[in-house]
Amino acid sequence: MNIVITAGGTTEKIDDVRVISNNSTGRLAKEIANGFLEADENDIENIYYLCGKSAERINSDKVENISIEGVDNLLSQLNFLLSTKKIDAVIHAMAVSDYTVNYILACDETGEHKVDADKKISSEIEEIKIVLKKTPKVIGQIKKIKEDVVLVGFKLLSKVPHEELIDVGFGLLNKNRCDFVMANDLSEITESGHVGYLISPDKSYVKMNTKKEIAEIIVKNVVESVKNKEKCK
Repeated sequence: MNIVITAGGTTEKIDDVRVISNNSTGRLAKEIANGFLEADENDIENIYYLCGKSAERINSDKVENISIEGVDNLLSQLNFLLSTKKIDAVIHAMAVSDYTVNYILACDETGEHKVDADKKISSEIEEIKIVLKKTPKVIGQIKKIKEDVVLVGFKLLSKVPHEELIDVGFGLLNKNRCDFVMANDLSEITESGHVGYLISPDKSYVKMNTKKEIAEIIVKNVVESVKNKEKCK
């Protein structure tokens, strides 16, 4: 089996030294990758680990760590892997930026004017405005590139009713033809625990309480799904 796992967060460039990012650690994705490596019954050939700058790398001869910066870079790498490699499953756990920089304005007594962001923006400018634009939805591109891949999506919300969390996660599954979606609420993630709900296409779900448990359940379901797809070929 060949698996693609995305981990950590993307970083969108502001100028040569500044970026817009998020606080994703990539720890859950790393746990999932280790879950695939530790499951003896799985014949894991390669794991392509697409990880943000702040995410921890994995030291294994079966893992190729691929550093990711912005959304365009992520899409390019996914397109290359899914188009040129035999990929059985994609675990898309990365926290992908919804916005990237469109242009930057410096504001002074003469008004507003665009700033050259190809170099470091001067810190002498008293006020700048960063105008953002939407980034492409990466998860929506995956099955367009490779239809038969097993796809696990992730949805993180914060302080919402449980029913809403499941509904939104199920909506993500349907819209992007995911095989599973792992939905979680930021308020249920702590240093000692990580509550998650793995949603299936019939809207049933399994509750998990730790990162390790989440990893074990995802590995089990992905392996079963890959084997079932192979039988149908």
